[in-house]
Amino acid sequence: MFAGTLDEVHEPAFEPIEIDIDVEARRGSVKVNGLIEMTGEPIRNPVTGNEHRARIELPNGFEYSVAEMGSASGTAKGPIKLAFKDSYGQFAHLHLSHNGIVR
Repeated sequence: MFAGTLDEVHEPAFEPIEIDIDVEARRGSVKVNGLIEMTGEPIRNPVTGNEHRARIELPNGFEYSVAEMGSASGTAKGPIKLAFKDSYGQFAHLHLSHNGIVR
């Protein structure tokens, strides 16, 4: 059903992924060999510019229990072009199975 909603399907890319994430520090980066570059960092207090901490707690969440809020920037240079700066980001520890989150 989902495939019926697509006009075009691109071939998959099999490339090395570099990933470095520190959930507690709210910092991370993801790079895929010239295709994708993303960075995440803490959100900033709009008055002082200092790092600001905010989180979402979902005791019965289906993806995570706690997510740290961050700011994300990134680009994608493959067949689907994408660029965003200082956008929404989340940092969370994920432990999932076919039944959802593993608690």
